[in-house]
Amino acid sequence: MYDYRYEPHRLIFMIDNKSFFASCEAVRLGINPMKAVLAVVSRQPHTKFGSGLIMAASPLAKKKYNLNNVMRARDLPSKREAPDLKLVEPHMNLYIKRSMQVLNIFRKYAAEEDIHVYSIDESMIDMTKSWHLFGNDPYLVARKIQKDIHDTLGLYTTCGIGENPLLAKLAMDISAKHKISMIAYWHYIDVPDTIWKIPKLEDVWGIGKRTAKRLRKLGINNMYQLAHTDPAILKQEFGVIGEQLFAMSWGVDRSIISHKFFPKMKNYGNSQVLTRDYVNQREIEIVL
Repeated sequence: MYDYRYEPHRLIFMIDNKSFFASCEAVRLGINPMKAVLAVVSRQPHTKFGSGLIMAASPLAKKKYNLNNVMRARDLPSKREAPDLKLVEPHMNLYIKRSMQVLNIFRKYAAEEDIHVYSIDESMIDMTKSWHLFGNDPYLVARKIQKDIHDTLGLYTTCGIGENPLLAKLAMDISAKHKISMIAYWHYIDVPDTIWKIPKLEDVWGIGKRTAKRLRKLGINNMYQLAHTDPAILKQEFGVIGEQLFAMSWGVDRSIISHKFFPKMKNYGNSQVLTRDYVNQREIEIVL
């Protein structure tokens, strides 16, 4: 349905700091983040503030004890069941500092306008103009950035590489985290073997549970079926979002990172789990 010859062919790196909060805490404690069995808990279970939330868990803690970031601390295994599980309280100032340090490392490899900070632990970098300055192969350049971050800050990163931001993001989310190198490279030509093979709609960036439910009502249960649905049906059901969903299923994303979007309405919203109740006005102002 799309002629990829006329789509943007850029080199986008999507880089994620692996289990960022937990990794920052592990490094702070002098532990290798990949060997730590650690969880960051908003409120320790034994305190008067209640059981709290698991804000992050190290990769090994997730694997050993099946932890995730939506669990309550009261659901943690007992000390007898998990004697090696270390619980630590969050240090948001540390995470912000480390995030800024990672950003400064990215600035060594690309111009400011080619970097988009997606979240505190994820960034997109358009390496189209600069990658050849650092190596003969994009994969090796990604490896160099990974090593730079690890050698400087002790943090591990996953990297998705793609010909547009969507492909880079999906490569990172779906594939990179399962590779030993923690790097995956997706091309347009790979779409039938990558995007169309994603079995669960909710695993795709931008498709939430409600959207997936509406798609299933149309008989669309996976990305292959989405890519082979009449786009007119999708537009009728979802409006302009339907066109976007169809483009995603073919790996098409025409956004250019350096072309910044400035909304007319400057409203800001953010949800954050606080470690305790705030009653002091000055402290509340700091949070805001």
